[in-house]
Amino acid sequence: ELYPGDRDDILDFSQPSHEKNLRGGFWELEGIYGNRYRWIQDKASAVLTRVDPRPQRIRIRGFATPEFLQGGGGSPTIKVNVNGQACGNWTIDRTGVFILEADLPDAPSYEVEINASPAWIPAGDDRRVTVNISMIRLIPRE
Repeated sequence: ELYPGDRDDILDFSQPSHEKNLRGGFWELEGIYGNRYRWIQDKASAVLTRVDPRPQRIRIRGFATPEFLQGGGGSPTIKVNVNGQACGNWTIDRTGVFILEADLPDAPSYEVEINASPAWIPAGDDRRVTVNISMIRLIPRE
């Protein structure tokens, strides 16, 4: 089996090879080994390539801060589009790690777009951020 960092169906932000699959909206890599992540802007996108013939699901692991939950403009939400089609819409109601999963249609590859709001600006920083993401992967549908 290939090491996860060499697979195009798993974007593990602890592996240096994940960068080739990022398309836009991600800030620089942060964290320590075993817990690497990237803050995202209002919209971020990446591409995953299917390697398993079974029906697929997407799994996104991230982290929501108190600032994201307390931002203005309505409920803190994350919407995911895959290959241009809506595939999930989640309201985030607590601080901490979140796991989002949704079934995917059959396709040879998946362009994943993550839309999160509200955005906020960390103290002493000029970046506009929403949540941070540590992994995006394809898994077999149960």
